[in-house]
Amino acid sequence: MGRESAHRRRSYPTMFTRKPTNIFALILLFVIGASIFKVELGNGPFDPRSLYRLDLHHKESDHWEWETTTRFARLQPYQVDDDHICDSFPTYLLPRIQIVLKIGASEPLDRVKAHLSTVTRCISNLIVVSDRESELQGHHVHDVLATLPESFRANVSDFDAYEALQNGRMKSVAGSQGWRLDRFKFLPMVERAHEINPTADWFVFIESDTYVVWDNMFRFLDQFDPSAPLYMGSPAPGRPLAHDEISYFAYGGSGFVLSTAAVKKLMARETGPHGEYTQPPLSQQYEELVKADCCGDSILGWALHEKGVELSGFWPMFNPHPLHGIPFDASQYCQPVISMHKTLISDLAGLMHFETQRDRSEPLLYADLFDYLKLGTFDERLDWDNGDWGGWQEPPENPGHASFDACRAACHEHPDCLSFTYDSTGHCVFVRTVRLGAKKLLDDASTRLSSGWDLEKIQHWRNGHQCEKPLWVKPSTTRKF
Repeated sequence: MGRESAHRRRSYPTMFTRKPTNIFALILLFVIGASIFKVELGNGPFDPRSLYRLDLHHKESDHWEWETTTRFARLQPYQVDDDHICDSFPTYLLPRIQIVLKIGASEPLDRVKAHLSTVTRCISNLIVVSDRESELQGHHVHDVLATLPESFRANVSDFDAYEALQNGRMKSVAGSQGWRLDRFKFLPMVERAHEINPTADWFVFIESDTYVVWDNMFRFLDQFDPSAPLYMGSPAPGRPLAHDEISYFAYGGSGFVLSTAAVKKLMARETGPHGEYTQPPLSQQYEELVKADCCGDSILGWALHEKGVELSGFWPMFNPHPLHGIPFDASQYCQPVISMHKTLISDLAGLMHFETQRDRSEPLLYADLFDYLKLGTFDERLDWDNGDWGGWQEPPENPGHASFDACRAACHEHPDCLSFTYDSTGHCVFVRTVRLGAKKLLDDASTRLSSGWDLEKIQHWRNGHQCEKPLWVKPSTTRKF
């Protein structure tokens, strides 16, 4: 079990971290915590982001230096064949850490099957939710839309595709239809997960293109108390609040986590004098908002906000970037990797085997993925784009626009340029980060993209960014994707 140092335990109240076993220590720490945060019983829900605000006030670092311990068994030698992939997996954690995989009829079946064979392969009690009841690779797939009342279908064309699926008139739906239908799943899937495993401490929700580093996820959750109402993930801007402020929700593609206390607050319903419910179930409470909104993760975040549970943003550990799109810089290098979005099918298997073979004595950092991608070992690739995120162009008169070699030379001369992309129409794009990018063929066959990396500057950058300790970032909604 991961533990903080004695100094860190004195600095933060235990309502956020794991509970001490000594009752006297618990009382003492509560009193200290209350005096620091001016929190009193009955004054509303605990906001984990207050820790981050306290650190800013005292000009402390924005990360914890936890000394964590892997939950995976140590196997020698490391087994990498398919028959032994799950031998070291800590299945004993699964009753209290419930993982939920959300899929849909619009998704490529090969991607879903690849995910079930890699990322979620060892999750024996995995809950799979979708828009159609079925069986898939030994898992029952729950149709979480089936329990929604008929009013959801009234004047909503998005359910036409759903009805066609149920009647057998369609075996799959177009991507846009599936995406519009997807927003209705978020609240029901939380309800279904709690119904199936009501005693779980944590609920982890992911999608079929989410890659999760389970070792780091378990280390991360070890640091927190599930009896605190915690909602954790990569922050995205949500619905407006008063005074020109906005709410935040956890981006669904990166995965997100709810503590049991957060789920209970979310699902709590008002009752009458005889114990009868005076409020409808959760999904029905937000029926009109779901119909009007584009995205289910946004509505879930708003529902949690209204129930008194605010988002704790843990970007970049929960990351919307895919593996090949990570812009490696100081904010994404010595931090542990918990999740990535839009993972390629080939990377699902590759990362799983990479994790299985590595020594798990330390958490997996972005620096390890830098090595996994072999960045810094090649200096150019044809029909490739590494500048579609975070790139910029110099003025037209810059000599770098003349050719690929000129772009390379101009990047080398610019102090902020670590990599670049050149297109044959005469555009040189500089990039401040080290990024792999991806193969890209343009519709116009006469135009080609080529990418390059300044190996000298990249090596110099790496020499100045040695990871002495994992930097477990503290919660923030200002640090975001």
